[in-house]
Amino acid sequence: MNDMPAAPSSPAPVPPAGAGLVRADVVGTVVFVAVLLIGVPLRDERPAQILVGAVSMVLFTVGAVGCLWAYVSALERSRIDEIGVANLYLLTGRTAPARVKRLMSAVLGVQVVAALTGAIVGAVGLEGSQVNAMAFGILVPMFGLAMNALWSVRHGSFGPRIERSVPPTNRKIG
Repeated sequence: MNDMPAAPSSPAPVPPAGAGLVRADVVGTVVFVAVLLIGVPLRDERPAQILVGAVSMVLFTVGAVGCLWAYVSALERSRIDEIGVANLYLLTGRTAPARVKRLMSAVLGVQVVAALTGAIVGAVGLEGSQVNAMAFGILVPMFGLAMNALWSVRHGSFGPRIERSVPPTNRKIG
């Protein structure tokens, strides 16, 4: 038996607020870029077209749902805080800490550049009725905007509401 008392363990480090959303944003972007790197050289092959289209549509769908969810959450929060659209979706001002803002903005930038590059390169050499499946990538930045908005509405810093709600009146319009 060991008579020595156990050394006190140090507490586990607490992840920064919203680390899961930042990680999801980075992972989604890495998957998208990897799929484009596979799909662009094989753009004439049906499996590559399906892969790029499917990944792009999944990320777009997650992004669309995330944007709507964040928007509804922002409506609720806007009763107390002054939330601007640019603050919500682009993390402008003091909405997010500098590190989070830089990382999430860079990831969104990578999504936009990769999507445009894939669409442009995919269009080169198309003939007649050929499909540019790489153009589906244009939908992916919706995912980045959603991750920004979800982070912002959950963890962002906004100022107090400037003008409190005006109570409704019985006045008729017109």
